Amino acid sequence: MNYQFRNEVLGAKKAAMGKMVNLAKENLKDGDRMINFASGHPSVEIFQRETIKKYMELAAESFNGDIFQYNELGFIPLRKSLTKFLNDKGNVVKQRDELMITHGSTEAVFLSASAFVGVGDKVVVEMPSYVNAIEAFRTLGAEIVGVPVENDGVNVEQLENILKSYRGGVKLFYTIPNFGNPSGITMTYQKRKAVYELSVKYGALILEDDIYGNLRYRGSRLPNIKEFDTAGSVIYIGSVSKTLAPAMRIGFLAADKEIIRHIAKIKAVSSNEVTRVMQYALWRMYEENDMYIWIKKICDIYAQKLFLMEDSMDKYFPSSVKHSSPDGGMFIWVTLPEGTDIEQYCRESAVKLHIPVTPGNGFCVIEPEKCTSLRFNFVKENLEDIEYGIRKTGKLMEQYVK
Repeated sequence: MNYQFRNEVLGAKKAAMGKMVNLAKENLKDGDRMINFASGHPSVEIFQRETIKKYMELAAESFNGDIFQYNELGFIPLRKSLTKFLNDKGNVVKQRDELMITHGSTEAVFLSASAFVGVGDKVVVEMPSYVNAIEAFRTLGAEIVGVPVENDGVNVEQLENILKSYRGGVKLFYTIPNFGNPSGITMTYQKRKAVYELSVKYGALILEDDIYGNLRYRGSRLPNIKEFDTAGSVIYIGSVSKTLAPAMRIGFLAADKEIIRHIAKIKAVSSNEVTRVMQYALWRMYEENDMYIWIKKICDIYAQKLFLMEDSMDKYFPSSVKHSSPDGGMFIWVTLPEGTDIEQYCRESAVKLHIPVTPGNGFCVIEPEKCTSLRFNFVKENLEDIEYGIRKTGKLMEQYVK
């Protein structure tokens, strides 16, 4: 049969990190050591196996009709618990807002975009930005416009120039203000406030992705952009994937009730609701535990890994190679000199060293072919493998950097 796929679907690409991991696995021989810096996954050592098992069993034992029903917005007790958790440290979910449970943060991004973005609509993203969000917008037929990220967050002046030039025509600005993926950069308080004011001024919604926000290892918490929101122009996205377990597939979005009402229509004809038993288990976890103590333990583990990877990069990478210095999250953004064949470097690292690293061009929407950056995951591997892996990848860089 001659299948008539949409052009946007035919042009969709899978993230390069999987390709690099597969290359490394395909070339492994008995006794070889594989170190995965390409992954977007958290470390398995932070998974609270016994706790999760306990609450899953409690959910199974608590048989009642309500657990086996569904609701597009999600299990009401969990929505209340997450709202309380989010508002413990800042007024994120406001009186006029609603919180909806989603299949991870990726569905939250796609649902939000689906409600507003059509073919040819403008979506502004930070550059670099989360590759799956970029692909989601492309799949919907959006015209994606990139705005550079500086050491303190998005270039506000260029953002305003873009919003001004497409006055009223930009549907969304997608941002990860806390420890961006892949940059690791945190947007300053001043820029967060300025971004919100530009959103109101030019009528462009902000899609604030905050899935790494609780993973802070140094510095003080900054208010989310959603906390400035009095006009209903910010959609806030979060997830438990990075603090509990990705396979729980529980994310959430909080926005004005009018926005949620329309997004719920899309969810009703797509995934409908996340498994209620899983939601019940998570609700009991939040109700019976201090989640901030839990998160603090994770941050203590990850902080050691971040500091070691940074120190190792400073020690083993050529002086012409630069890296970001994140205050939290999971990733360090590494940039080699202009002209470096970054894809060839990544292939060689995967095939010869068995150390996959993610090439940066998939995170960029402006001249991706000229990108000479890489994303390193600093949380997945243990301390010994981090030091060893950075030493080996640094040695390989010497062959690419003059």
